Amino acid sequence: MLLCPLMSEHLTTRAEPVPAPEGNLGYLFRLAHQRFRALLEDALEPLGLSAQEYGILSLFAARRELSTSELARISQVTRQTMHTSILSLEAAGLLQRTAKNRRVVLVRPTKRGSMVLEAATRRVRVVERAALEGLSREEEQTVRAWLADLAAMSPSPRNATTQRQEVS
Repeated sequence: MLLCPLMSEHLTTRAEPVPAPEGNLGYLFRLAHQRFRALLEDALEPLGLSAQEYGILSLFAARRELSTSELARISQVTRQTMHTSILSLEAAGLLQRTAKNRRVVLVRPTKRGSMVLEAATRRVRVVERAALEGLSREEEQTVRAWLADLAAMSPSPRNATTQRQEVS
């Protein structure tokens, strides 16, 4: 596909191309995720946290302690990846591990970890509000419901469509 000279110049001289709303949905998701993640990283950096580490710590808002396997399952990463993250957060003094038995190790935030989580959550909420700026409360609820539905979608889109038709 040949680009006209003006379009080519526009794409190569802008710091970041502006995506077209009618563009490929997967591409738009990727761009939105990358931008949101970069904003989170910037907001959390002064606390010494990455967005991934914040995600792990935030799981403890719902439960006081979790096993490494539970954390990995909830986060949808391998146990090995989660183990590496837990060791890093433990070295930073944010998590502590306790052996329940020979096979299960429970993880919980330290007092410092809970304080850092509270501070980080305030920073994350600022980023979220900026992302939702300009939306009415109703529009925000629509976006949130849509994202939740999408996250819960069946691994097989064909099955999801069939399931929705059967319910209707």
